Parts: sequence; structure tokens; C-alpha cells
Amino acid sequence: MGTQEAKQTLMTDQQLADRFDAFEIPVWADDAAFGQLLTNYASMLPMREAFELCAPKLQKRLLSLTEGVTVRLCRLVESAAVQAIESGRERIEIDLLNEALLPTA
Repeated sequence: MGTQEAKQTLMTDQQLADRFDAFEIPVWADDAAFGQLLTNYASMLPMREAFELCAPKLQKRLLSLTEGVTVRLCRLVESAAVQAIESGRERIEIDLLNEALLPTA
């Protein structure tokens, strides 16, 4: 698992290639499986207000911002959740996703 560079390193170094298998995780698509992932992930966040990460507009925005890459999705949602809690909003909305992308000073 990792970047394309990591995969190339595994394939070009015989000792590493003998010890590790390259495994590629496909990116998420805008489908029911992605919606279920978002529902499950949202249920684990410590928010006081109800919200749905799988709401159509929010789901499409998450997919667009992360290009369907799981680690990017997790980092973005985590950052937006922190901002939602710190701001007292206690729910993730589209504008928080955009703010979560901006570097903090």
C-alpha cells in the first residue's frame, strides 16, 4: 500500500519484492458503497448535531475534493470535524470541507 513511487521501489528492489506484495486499493466511486462508507464514518464522529456525509451534494463534494482516495477522505473529514466542533456548529457541511482544505495560520 502506498504511492506509485512506493510500488515502483518494491518492484525494482528484489529483496523488497520478495518480502512484500504490492496491493492496490481502488479509488471510491460515487455509488452506494461510498455512501455506506460515509454513513459508517459519520457514525463514529463525536458530533452533537445530526448530519449525513452521504447527502448527495456532500458526497459528491467529498469525492471531488479527495479524488476517491481513502486517506485523503479520512484526513479531510477529520479536519472538517475538528473545525465543526471548535466552531460550535457540531456538524459537517460543505463550507467546512472547503475551509478544512485551507492551511491554518
